[in-house]
Formats: sequence, structure tokens, C-alpha cells
Amino acid sequence: MSGKQPVEVLLRPAVELYTVAACAGAAFLCLVAPWSLALSPAMGIGSALAFGAYGAIRYRDARIILRYRRNIRRLPRYVMTSKDVPVSQQRLFVGRGFLWEQKHTHRLMQTYRPEFRRYVEPTPAYRLTRRLEERLEFAPLPLSRLPKLTGWDAPFNPVRPLPPVGGLPRLHGIEPDEVDVSLPLGERVGHSLVLGTTRVGKTRLAELFVTQDIRRRN
Repeated sequence: MSGKQPVEVLLRPAVELYTVAACAGAAFLCLVAPWSLALSPAMGIGSALAFGAYGAIRYRDARIILRYRRNIRRLPRYVMTSKDVPVSQQRLFVGRGFLWEQKHTHRLMQTYRPEFRRYVEPTPAYRLTRRLEERLEFAPLPLSRLPKLTGWDAPFNPVRPLPPVGGLPRLHGIEPDEVDVSLPLGERVGHSLVLGTTRVGKTRLAELFVTQDIRRRN
């Protein structure tokens, strides 16, 4: 007899925000006009706290959905200078990542389904902005300065270009909680094979390893 297994769907609207709005409105009424809900002032304060607590829980759930959708579409910037590279005498720092499990395969397959394309692919405004920047490269002033504005790398710019880090955002975005990954130095006596196409970080990985070796005085 097979048991029921929950189906995880993170590529969806953050419907939890509707509950947050309802809880906020109910908490406001409980504080300002408890009589409208047939509550005494003391009961109104208690009910407002209860609505606020439940709204906070639902807001936390909504943030998980919104963060996942953001990471799937846009690869977060990860910058580290050579002096910031952690150096250990026992372990080799590889970068940030996560342990690939069955749920990650499920999430990755979801990103290729047609009904989830609007959550994965760039928005129409993003594609239109990139085409506009190409056409305005040799335009007369002041139109030629418009690409600098649309390409401004700021969080409040909704059409800012993707960071030049290469790779597929969906491969990293399917796990929002990445951790530092390292290997025991004793395993470096074996052979390692690094596969990847152009501009996915093979040379940067080699630089990372060499930097640690130099600072370790190996």
C-alpha cells in the first residue's frame, strides 16, 4: 500500500501574501475598532496579536516562494577577492554549493515545463530593454546614454542585466540555501576532472586552488 507523498511546487504565485494582507487588515480592525468584530478592547488586543503572529508565519512562507523565484531567474552575485579566500591547513575551499538530492532533480525538471516558463525565462521588459540597448549604441545624444541607465546594476532597477558570471541561474537557484564546500587536502593526491563549457568557471576554480596553495606555502 503506497502512502501519499506531498508534491513540492515552488514555481507559483505567492498566494500566502493574500493571507498576510487579510491578517494585517483583521489585526488593524481588532486594534482600532474591536466593536466591529464583537470584541472587547482586551480581546481585540489579543486577537490582533494572534492575527499578527499568523500573518508573520505566512509572510515567512511567502518569502521562501519569492526568493526561490528570484534565484531561478537571476543568478545571485558572488564576489570574493584573493585575500578573502579562506585558507586551511587541513581542507581545500572549493566554493559555495549544496548536496544534490532527488528534490533538486524534481525542481530542475519543473523549470523546463512550459507552464513554468514565465517564472524562469527573462521577462518581456528585460528582453525589450536589451534589444533597445543594442539599437541605441550609436544613437545621438542623449539617447546613447539611455543604455547606461537601463544597465545600472542596482537592486531597484527591474531590468538590470544579469551579472557576468556565466552558467545557468536555475542550477544554483533550485537550492536557495547554499553552503561553503571544502575537501580534505588528503584527497588531492588523486585525479580530479573538471568539465564545463566556456565561461562557467573552470579557470576561476584553478585560480582559487592555486591561490590557496600559494597562501598555504605549498
